[in-house]
Amino acid sequence: MASSSRPVAVVTGASSGIGYELASIAAAKGYDLVVASDEPTIRDAATAFGAAAVAADPVQADLATIEGVDRLYEAIGERPVDLLLANAGHGLGGGFLDQPFEAVLHVVNTNVVGTIDLIQRVGRGMRARGAGRLRPARGAS
Repeated sequence: MASSSRPVAVVTGASSGIGYELASIAAAKGYDLVVASDEPTIRDAATAFGAAAVAADPVQADLATIEGVDRLYEAIGERPVDLLLANAGHGLGGGFLDQPFEAVLHVVNTNVVGTIDLIQRVGRGMRARGAGRLRPARGAS
């Protein structure tokens, strides 16, 4: 767990796509990063973000589970989060009635339950400090 005087951004779903781009932008703006994904490629992404001369701590965790959110929250530690970009999420495609319920439940737990859990945990710290920004990235205007 890195420590510096730079602001800290937490970005979920940061191993690819929109989350990767959000983390890249935060790094370019001078934020140290805690980046999360359920993919092992999050370590490679963190190395790339670190090229911007910021600290980038990778966390491989399934944010559809309480244990995954716990792992990410523990990795943040005592660092004050200045920016939370809650981008983790996925869909299944295909006909809804053709999808196995376990897969649908994983989507709901990732996109809704895990995201809300993380936002509440991090948001409470922001409220207590009177500083910080929350941004659910998916579908946000």
